[in-house]
Amino acid sequence: MLKFIETDEEAELLYEFCKDSFGLSIASLLQAYPPKLDICRFWMQITGDEITAALCSMNGEIVLSSNLRADYEELAEFIKTIGYTNILCRAMDVVSLNMFASGCGQVWRREAIEAEAADYSIPGTAAEFRAIYELLNIKGEFDEWFADITRRINAGTADMRYMERDGKIVCTASLLHINGEKALLGAVATEKDYRKQGIASALINTFGEKTLYLRCLPALNPFYQKLGFKSVDVWAEIKDK
Repeated sequence: MLKFIETDEEAELLYEFCKDSFGLSIASLLQAYPPKLDICRFWMQITGDEITAALCSMNGEIVLSSNLRADYEELAEFIKTIGYTNILCRAMDVVSLNMFASGCGQVWRREAIEAEAADYSIPGTAAEFRAIYELLNIKGEFDEWFADITRRINAGTADMRYMERDGKIVCTASLLHINGEKALLGAVATEKDYRKQGIASALINTFGEKTLYLRCLPALNPFYQKLGFKSVDVWAEIKDK
């Protein structure tokens, strides 16, 4: 049975279930976008007397966290019913859902370390966010991206930082989702002329006090391995044809 999350008590149950990197994203979004806002929707699947899956949907993007006892037939039918543009989940879930992955990569994790002291800044003006948006080469509209990231930052479920060189922003990194002492690292980018100077590594290490998760494409694996990240899972993306 899939239960729509409506109350604080139900939200607490979802937090208890959300343990992996996908659950981290769901829990973070639930804190930033509580159900009463009707912007991001959340459900938990109850099989017998236990929660076996959690999922959220925002603007057609679904994040799924599940265990091996999940009813994947029910999940697949439900997801098709509510519709999606893409689904983010474990690679092993793709087969269980009887769907096809459009992309995949490793999930990395690094335990908390001593945070590195570096000369970074936190964006506070629209101009700074605009510069970061352009550095990240984001495909969506700026206003939509800006509204989402600033809401999550203000809710304490995201953290964005940047470094300057020669009077301009040349590197950025973010904790896109934060839930307690765990966070999902992402939106890492360095301007081409400033790469291979250790800037991105130093900026990422300023987040050292958190246990960090990361989902990235295979080409970036060596970079994160050097930073102490270890592979813990495989993620996959499913796109609606």
